[in-house]
Amino acid sequence: MAKFVQHLRKSQFILIYGPGSIIESRNGPRLIPSVCYGLKNKYFNSEVFHEFEISDSRLRVAINKVYDKKKQRVRIFSLPTNAALKIPEKYPLYSTYQFPVWKICYGQSKKHEPILYNSYNCPLCGIIDDSSQVRFVCACTDGHLDEVFWDYAVHSKEAIKSKCNPAYFKWIAGGSSLSDLVIECPKCGLNTNMQEIYKLNFSCSGRFPDKEVPPLNQQSPYITNPNRPKNCRKRMKVIQRQSSSLRTAETLTLLTIPEYDSPISRILQINQIAVFLSGLINLIKNGTIKKDIFLEQLKTSSFIDEESKSIFEEYLKNNGILELCNLYNELHNEEKDIEDFIFEEFNSLLSGPRVSDNFSLSESKKFKFNNIPFEIYPINKIKTVTVQLGYIRRPYPNHSVDEEQEENIFDSLISTCEYLDDNYWYLGYEGTGEGLLLIFKDLKNNFFSPKNFGDWLNKDAYKNKFSSPLWLNIIENPFFVWLHTLSHLIIKSLSLYSGYSSTSLRERIYLDKDSDTGGILIYTTSAGEDGGMGGLVSIVNDFEIIIKRSIENIKICSNDPLCSEVKKNPDRVNGAACYSCLLVSETSCEHRNRWLDRHLILDNL
Repeated sequence: MAKFVQHLRKSQFILIYGPGSIIESRNGPRLIPSVCYGLKNKYFNSEVFHEFEISDSRLRVAINKVYDKKKQRVRIFSLPTNAALKIPEKYPLYSTYQFPVWKICYGQSKKHEPILYNSYNCPLCGIIDDSSQVRFVCACTDGHLDEVFWDYAVHSKEAIKSKCNPAYFKWIAGGSSLSDLVIECPKCGLNTNMQEIYKLNFSCSGRFPDKEVPPLNQQSPYITNPNRPKNCRKRMKVIQRQSSSLRTAETLTLLTIPEYDSPISRILQINQIAVFLSGLINLIKNGTIKKDIFLEQLKTSSFIDEESKSIFEEYLKNNGILELCNLYNELHNEEKDIEDFIFEEFNSLLSGPRVSDNFSLSESKKFKFNNIPFEIYPINKIKTVTVQLGYIRRPYPNHSVDEEQEENIFDSLISTCEYLDDNYWYLGYEGTGEGLLLIFKDLKNNFFSPKNFGDWLNKDAYKNKFSSPLWLNIIENPFFVWLHTLSHLIIKSLSLYSGYSSTSLRERIYLDKDSDTGGILIYTTSAGEDGGMGGLVSIVNDFEIIIKRSIENIKICSNDPLCSEVKKNPDRVNGAACYSCLLVSETSCEHRNRWLDRHLILDNL
């Protein structure tokens, strides 16, 4: 790895980092800017975007539904890599910004006391070798991010506005706690500590440093000229730059199911071809043109290659032109929403063992969980497409954690898409891996023990008042909470039993509309992670042991009795669930660690 280059996998960029995130590099923290400034003019152009486009019409429709913009021209692209562009790995493709800019010089070379300053060189010793960037920043719940306003923090107790304007502040670290970290003005002697600064409410500057234009006379990493419109009414609070709540990526993932995993389906999802066919499809449905004329139109088109034309011809020969129209309409059905696609996936998985180019499902094995029968299918090959919709910042809860969860996250979502040539381009990646599928059938008759069955279904506690734009109906069901809780237990047990890290596994919960059949999909499709070499499918025979260990692990939580005393109610998004017993990595849980309750498992054993 070159000295000034840090490599990231595509999955890392989409699931964890991306525009607006702060990455810890060997040379200090760096802010990842918007794609238009990160790739810059050399790679931020239509030619590159089209070359690395991911054609997935179902995901495009789902994104439109999320934002309720049916006329938005959504496209998905994968970040180019050094290997794909055939350039050396030491060459940086994506520029970064220096953020935060405030530094601490410890004065080891010139033997001066530690100071906090905001200039290129230390104002006391004139060098930067002894300096490191400060670990505190400010953020608000509308996504704005800025430096800590140190001058105001130190002088805020003054009745009259400070006119000191010091070149630096003394940085006095007397111990390990925040109250022991004192910041003092060298001119007037006023001081405060980090504990007091954490309590301050700063006026929001309205700054998005990731959207600021880099200067022309610098090289990456850039120091931008701050743009502070101050148009936000929210308050800013201090938070550590490494905090996971500073930026959480919001992603959307769909599986490539066998029904649409064929050469003709992939061609029909290519944007240029789909636009060309949209008019012809309507003419076919109206009976205006027939098969021969349609083929003639395809043959004379300059942007469809010869291989694609032969695939069209073969498909029409075997299936007919009306089947082609139906397949096109299914792939581009603008009336579907995310839940429709999830049900579509589940129905496809329920069809049993099949093999296609990007999917391979083997025969199931039957097990029992507390006398509840279920089947587990090894998925030898599975392909997903994941898109980063944007990010949210949660430096502080507005009221309480549960009231915060009630808010629609898309009200404060900062989109990371880019507008280019009349298209909205979203960052995405394609992943191929393996998985395990658990199917529970006849839920209403087999699910809970008779003494509690009616009780749990009728409890108002599981009639959530919390909204989720992506999962509107499925979450309002105790069966879903049961399945979701069990999914987390299995992920934790898999990491303990087989050695997989829980962060390398992802989940998807299925529940049919009649609540009679449910499923849990646990998979890994990110390149370079532990479970992509057959490790998941090989443990099917030992799954009964994994289930038993899952239950044993939640009977006693290290946070009991505090954890076990929590009861689910309509005002709480979770019941008994904490990091010691149920919560997993944010990248593993599709529902952001919400709608969990171990009581729903334990009370029905």
